[in-house]
Amino acid sequence: MKERTLFELLSEVEDEDTFIDFIEALTKDRINSRYNKTNDEWQNNTIEDFLDSACSWGKCSKNGLEFYKKPNNQWKRCAQIIYMGKIYE
Repeated sequence: MKERTLFELLSEVEDEDTFIDFIEALTKDRINSRYNKTNDEWQNNTIEDFLDSACSWGKCSKNGLEFYKKPNNQWKRCAQIIYMGKIYE
């Protein structure tokens, strides 16, 4: 069975269990990026920068964006905010 990508897991978040699965995959993605140098998508290398970026994106996307429709599912929204901490600058 093909391993799902982090983005695929993000899109599948719908409840507490799938949210936790996503967090686990995000953690593994960060470990792989940090120690194996396999992923250059991580824009924020400290927990402070990661959380600041997630918060900033969460605030600016609160009412949706041009190419982003805010989901009704709060588990998915939380996962999206956390994911954006990885890539938002």
